[in-house]
Amino acid sequence: MRNQQDQLISLIEAKKYLEAEAELKLAISRDSLNAQLWVLLGETLLLQNFGQASRKAFDRAWLLDPQAQWVNHIYEGLQHVPLGEPRLDIDQLLLVPKVTVAAAILTYNEAANIVKCIQALQDAVDEIIVIDSSTDDTSKIALQYPKVKVVRIKWEDDFAAARNQGLQYVQSDWVLWVDADERLVPEDAPSVREAAGVFNHVKDVPILHAWHLNQVNGSVRHDFSQVRMFPVRRGLRYYGRIHEQVGTSKGIYENDTYRRAVKIRLNHTGYEPAVMSNKGKLERNHRLLQYMIEEEPSNPGHWLFLGRESLGLGYEEQAHTALLEAERLGQQTKAFGRMPEIYRLLIQLMLKRKNYQEAEAYCHKVIATHPEFPDAHYLLAQVRIRQADELLRLAEASIKQSLTSLPAYRGNVSADYQIGEWKAEVSLGELAMRSGKLARAKKIFDKHIIHIDAGPSMQKKLAAIEAERQRLNQYNE
Repeated sequence: MRNQQDQLISLIEAKKYLEAEAELKLAISRDSLNAQLWVLLGETLLLQNFGQASRKAFDRAWLLDPQAQWVNHIYEGLQHVPLGEPRLDIDQLLLVPKVTVAAAILTYNEAANIVKCIQALQDAVDEIIVIDSSTDDTSKIALQYPKVKVVRIKWEDDFAAARNQGLQYVQSDWVLWVDADERLVPEDAPSVREAAGVFNHVKDVPILHAWHLNQVNGSVRHDFSQVRMFPVRRGLRYYGRIHEQVGTSKGIYENDTYRRAVKIRLNHTGYEPAVMSNKGKLERNHRLLQYMIEEEPSNPGHWLFLGRESLGLGYEEQAHTALLEAERLGQQTKAFGRMPEIYRLLIQLMLKRKNYQEAEAYCHKVIATHPEFPDAHYLLAQVRIRQADELLRLAEASIKQSLTSLPAYRGNVSADYQIGEWKAEVSLGELAMRSGKLARAKKIFDKHIIHIDAGPSMQKKLAAIEAERQRLNQYNE
């Protein structure tokens, strides 16, 4: 596939657009889920000024690869390209089977949220199933909408059981699960049925991950890890009282499904600290996870989630124990795919404990098996920064100890008295420079520039400080 894409890129670079377009349409007809092929087709059409057809190709590429980095640049460029003639051949290539989709919402006392949740789904789905165990007016409010069917259930501390019960009432081909405190992004309403049609033919059972825009303390945290959409009648079901997972009758750790993230964006406010605190989510999750471990102690996912929730509650020792057990079991479970998350949490815990050696070891563990995982490299940098800070503190302590020891020293080997005259202070200036305390460093270096031994070196240091000062001033402007 890499060679094929290289050949296609060569055709585009050689401005052989018609030839490239023909090759791309043939390749896409054979591999319609390959986002990069759609990107190349979009570029080829864009270069021929078919703006409308180009946008459609890029839209399909983005649906298939929601984490793509080209998006902002390409869509900005498309604004300056004429629509061009209609391209019925591209429209034909984009056609997908028509399938029906239901939205399913599991609710408990969501009267304040259910209206906006349902309204956002109205144009995206064919039916809406509300699986409700509320004591408030959630059901009554939901039933005001014609597409809504309410299924009343008895809550039994089991999210998987509740979802599986709701699945029995879905009449559509596919189901999209949405929480009551989530809002489908309006722009993505057409993507719901499109995604179902695009993946409906996949031989292994398709399981799609939504794009969550989690609102936390005024910022957005992007998450592509949650399964939210799948075909209803292909043997899938939920497992787990909390943090429930989707799998076939064989379970969740079998390689018998096709998993993919898609551009179906859900705005989510449920992770705001005030919401988490008010609803007691962490405490509830922690309690249910303990039940799950009693029922299925060999599941690494249960131990991972227990470790994560324990960290959130401040139970560090319990978190550490749980994460180590998750690591042990995860290494024994072939299809377990969340080892990087275990190591990320262990690294963060070791950083909190200032155990930098252990944190570094975990970084190297995850890099050895998942070298493409960005968090591992970023966290390794954080570990090394902390290690460097610690070394700087130790260096400062040693310099000050040399000054303290000098007056009282009476040994047979003569001390270097320049330590007291200028060397120690210059070393403190170097530490200040490394720590970003440029004014303090400059003051020390100016004081000692008269020393012959230090002169040339001091001139270089002062020049570096001035250059850094100018750079910072320019940045601040």
